Amino acid sequence: MTAASPTSPAKRLRRQMTIFLLLLPVLAITVIFFVVPMAAILVSNLQEDASGAIHYTLGNYVSVVTDDFYWEIMLRTIRLSALATIVALLLAYPAALYVYFSRSIWRRLMLLIVVSPLFISVIVRTYGWMVVFSPNGLIDAMLPAKYALRLLNTQTAIILGLVHIYLPFMVLSLNASLLKLDQKLLSAAASLGASSWRSFRDVILPLSLPGVQSGCVIVFASAMTAFATPMLLGGSANKTMAYMIYQQNILLANWNMGGAVAFVLLAMTLAFVFFMGRLLERRDLKEALR
Repeated sequence: MTAASPTSPAKRLRRQMTIFLLLLPVLAITVIFFVVPMAAILVSNLQEDASGAIHYTLGNYVSVVTDDFYWEIMLRTIRLSALATIVALLLAYPAALYVYFSRSIWRRLMLLIVVSPLFISVIVRTYGWMVVFSPNGLIDAMLPAKYALRLLNTQTAIILGLVHIYLPFMVLSLNASLLKLDQKLLSAAASLGASSWRSFRDVILPLSLPGVQSGCVIVFASAMTAFATPMLLGGSANKTMAYMIYQQNILLANWNMGGAVAFVLLAMTLAFVFFMGRLLERRDLKEALR
């Protein structure tokens, strides 16, 4: 038996060209409809018209990152997004575990229940929560008047609305990670005397961390940039960064400041994504060094 000959440079080049041609439409769409507009907005944010002469300045960004008003809104946005991500993770993990261990028709039914909210518009679901949280809604109607929760226009309403909207993405991310877990590992752990809790702690949880990471990134990034749900459920008293972008661009027609707020929000979201990636890489490195 002869050893397989290495791939020739010509074949390798043809394969790379094929991959590039397959990716070319996606790259073109990304550059035309995302990179170019974002670059144009960035340039306009740095411009300031003074006495008819345009010069470049970081004044808009300095105003955003040094103003206590914007800092309060930024911290509120991060807090609401983080809490929504944590609640979604705590609710999604048991559902993902049930889907993983189930081998009956209930598994498909559970997946259908999880993804069914995605078939309905975000606006429709948010208005549904407004009806539930309203003073005459389902929750307060079941409670005595002095114990009414009055959840509408509160941060709790925002968190619950965000969790309901983005929970399917968390469940699907965890499910995709758990499906790669070989159940023979659990059998081996059980044969060595590991309890159910220890099997979960030492086998299931570590191997499902990529799904936890991807789910948290999707939910957090989506919650950070959510507009309709925080605005409708939180009201003007609980403004988020997305609402400030809308206010600066649409209501005040201050495009440069609105663009600066948008880029600050983008930087905050990308920082979290980078942090989660580094966190997982550090964990993988520690596992490799053991």
